[in-house]
Amino acid sequence: MINAGVDLYTVGGVLGHKSAVSTKRYSHLATKTLQSAVALVGKKVRTTAKKKAA
Repeated sequence: MINAGVDLYTVGGVLGHKSAVSTKRYSHLATKTLQSAVALVGKKVRTTAKKKAA
C-alpha cells in the first residue's frame, strides 16, 4: 500500500495498528518510491509573480 501512495496513517488503520510506530516498523519502501520522493524535493514550485503597484 505504501508503494502505491497510501499514507502511513491509512495503512495503519487498515492493518489495525494502534500507533504509527508499528506501521513504520513494518513498512518497507521500494527504492523507486524513495527515488521519486527525493526527486520531488529538488523541484521548484511554480508561483505567479506579484505585479508591483505603479
